[in-house]
Amino acid sequence: MKYQIVLAFACFIAICSAAPPSQPPAQGEERAETLRLETENNGVDKYSFAYDTSNGISRSETGELKTIDDTNAAIVVQGSTTWTSPEGKKFELVFTADEFGYHPSVKLLS
Repeated sequence: MKYQIVLAFACFIAICSAAPPSQPPAQGEERAETLRLETENNGVDKYSFAYDTSNGISRSETGELKTIDDTNAAIVVQGSTTWTSPEGKKFELVFTADEFGYHPSVKLLS
């Protein structure tokens, strides 16, 4: 019985420590570079950032503190990102997030 517990424990450790098979990055992903990066954050009530990468990804976002009532506030966020799928189709995700939740919209550009 003692050996069965040790064997079961050893099998459990072996299974938990086994690494899942890794997938190679998409073509060009491993060498993607940041072409543009802009950031602004006043540390109090607003921020913004934007970047473009060499593999065709663009992202921008702004956030601002919104007073809801005398005791509540929320950060209202707007943003977008564009990317090209492995099949060559270009997509855009535009979103807002506020006290009512996350509101995304995805569309095919080309």
